[in-house]
Amino acid sequence: MIKLSDCEIYIMHVIWTNEETTSFDILDKVKEDKKLSEKTVRTLLARMVKKKAIYISSKTGKTYTYKPLIDKNEFLRVEIDKFLEIHQMSKEELMWRLNK
Repeated sequence: MIKLSDCEIYIMHVIWTNEETTSFDILDKVKEDKKLSEKTVRTLLARMVKKKAIYISSKTGKTYTYKPLIDKNEFLRVEIDKFLEIHQMSKEELMWRLNK
C-alpha cells in the first residue's frame, strides 16, 4: 500500500467523497476547512499523482480533474490493521474499547 502523509489523506478524503474532483473543488474544500495553502495543495496533488494515489482523468484549460487510484475501503482496512499491530490489539478488543 502507498504511504500517504496526513495532509495527503485529507485530500484523498475530499477526492473519495466525490469520486472525481477538480483541483478547484479540492481548493474550495481546503479553504472552507482552513487547512492548507493553495500552493501546498497543488504540491501535494502533484506528489500524489507521482505516488499513483490519484490520476488526472482530464484537463480543461488550467483545471485538472482527479480520480483516486486507491480504494477507500482497502486503504482504511490496511490503516486499521497497522494500528492494531502497533498497539498489539485484536479487532475484537478494539471494538470492545470503542463500545465502552
